[in-house]
Amino acid sequence: MTAKATTTDDDVLDASGVTLRFGGLTSLDDVALRMGRGEILAVIGPNGAGKTSLFNSLTGAYVPQEGTITFRSRTGGAHELRGRKPYRVSRLGVARTFQNIRLFGALTVLENVKIAAETRQRTDAISIMLGLPNARRDERAGDEKAHRVLSFVGLEERINELASSLSYGEQRRLEIARALATDPELLLLDEPAAGTNPTEKRDLEHLIRRINAELGVSVLLIEHDMKLVMSVADRVVVLNFGRKIAEGTPAQVQRDAAVIEAYLGASAEEDRAAVADMVAEQTDAGPSAGPSAGSPPEKSPEKEERP
Repeated sequence: MTAKATTTDDDVLDASGVTLRFGGLTSLDDVALRMGRGEILAVIGPNGAGKTSLFNSLTGAYVPQEGTITFRSRTGGAHELRGRKPYRVSRLGVARTFQNIRLFGALTVLENVKIAAETRQRTDAISIMLGLPNARRDERAGDEKAHRVLSFVGLEERINELASSLSYGEQRRLEIARALATDPELLLLDEPAAGTNPTEKRDLEHLIRRINAELGVSVLLIEHDMKLVMSVADRVVVLNFGRKIAEGTPAQVQRDAAVIEAYLGASAEEDRAAVADMVAEQTDAGPSAGPSAGSPPEKSPEKEERP
């Protein structure tokens, strides 16, 4: 797969020098990230590498002490995201999902998506309470949008069921549907394949491709499933201990010595054949053999915090 061009004129996201500290702990250290419009970009790295901290910084949940984060919308103009509230970041056209699913379990599938769709509406509270024409018009528009989005992700047959009654894979798709209902230009997916089975992973891969190709949405992806990453990403950025250590096409990143070292603990100077043998041995031996490049270490220290 060939990396798409990322020119400054057509970047959807340009982050530079992003540094995030928690007391004496540096979670992100001078991270730079440039993403072309229409691109699928994956961010990978061992657990605790700073991936979710990066997402939280891009979407306003965290405020980095240093750096700039510039989002460029199709309508023109550059918007600085650093320090902006999460709901304002969303209104600009940046949506996200989370490692831990955050649905309203007691609401129906349709209601979950309508709540997100209504964030784009301009009707004031008084108009809604009085049932004025503009409020009724927005209500119909929100309902239609929710149906369209749920049909797109394959949940149109489940609209009247409670979100909590869906399978885990369906809940993942519902969370993506809710993000899409905000009309994003940039969609951030935080480990969307976590906890899903092989069939659900294949469906997810297809869905990500459709979101990118049919809706024209740029996709920034954090994922531990290397098969999924390598199959959908145009480019891959690798973090380790809060620093960017590699960037390139999936094929380039797979061969990068620094990436091999980060995942396997192998010295960058080791013979490549020896490293390949080690990967093969771990793959053949199964889970007990420890982490491999296709199966990163166990779940980790890097905790996600609510905004």
